[in-house]
Amino acid sequence: MNYKTSEYQWATDDILEYSSQINTIAEIGSRDGLDAIFLSEIFQAKNNYIFEADPNLIEGINNNLKNLNYKANFEVFNIALGNENKEVDFLSVDTEKYDNLGVGSLFEINFHNREKSDPDLNRESVQKKVKVELKKYSNLNLENPDLIAMDVQGSELDVLKGFENLLKNVKFIILESSISENYIGGSNFLEIHKYLKNNFKLLKNSRYGKNNSKLHLDGYKYKLSGKKMYQSDFNVLYANKTLV
Repeated sequence: MNYKTSEYQWATDDILEYSSQINTIAEIGSRDGLDAIFLSEIFQAKNNYIFEADPNLIEGINNNLKNLNYKANFEVFNIALGNENKEVDFLSVDTEKYDNLGVGSLFEINFHNREKSDPDLNRESVQKKVKVELKKYSNLNLENPDLIAMDVQGSELDVLKGFENLLKNVKFIILESSISENYIGGSNFLEIHKYLKNNFKLLKNSRYGKNNSKLHLDGYKYKLSGKKMYQSDFNVLYANKTLV
């Protein structure tokens, strides 16, 4: 199995430029554990926390961890992270209707904002409810992560808020976000950036590289237009301002 590629690969060189010490990684919204394995190997992290809310995906994560060809400490948590502690309905992917297991979420997928050429336009729901525990990271008594890598389909802002005071000591945050409302009621890039900008600097994004002004422009154009049309997701990399 090849662990040498990852959706987070584009950000690793920039992280290493500012810090060679990444001891603890929290990968949130894992799906299969492969990104966590990739990041662990790149940074030689001592503590590797994998969070996946969908109970149907945990066996696959554990199987991938069994096939590791190097030693590392991994802990797998079958919980959703957020800004409360309670039981919630997680919207897991119904594999009889859809084959992308990575789009499970606490929010409903928005198929109504797609382009006319998109075969998923106005598609019926492909998600089904499963009860899961929602927890704040700050209540888990785990190590403060140096790196957060997050792909949580609209829950980004709630997850960040759930770190509470621990967040200010995080070195780097990589997360997937969107400008359009790709998950109904989920957070968007402008909301996330507003929350992080006092303590973190946006270093780059996967759409325009280090030209972050173009990403902001996309966001504000979308906000002002009122068209609410679909835009594809992208990743962003933030660094704690104490490092840059």
